[in-house]
Amino acid sequence: MQNAKQSVWVLWCGSLAAILLGSGWVATAGSFVFWVTLAVHAVEFFIKRPVLERADGSTGHHFLQTLIYGLFHWKPLEEAQKGSGDA
Repeated sequence: MQNAKQSVWVLWCGSLAAILLGSGWVATAGSFVFWVTLAVHAVEFFIKRPVLERADGSTGHHFLQTLIYGLFHWKPLEEAQKGSGDA
């Protein structure tokens, strides 16, 4: 799972680099990837909020982690809850 989380950082950093260092269509593509990724992760947080609220930690922590990592944050929590019979 750690490699998957690192791949998300490549996506974030790559899109920011394209926005800041690129021009023309490269900057446009970077901007598109950045904002779509952010929007998708925000939607994931609200859809999976019940799972995150049952997990240890604050809602703010889970919000930030989901904005950064998306399903690579909440999926292991959901699987652990299903394995323990909480879900």
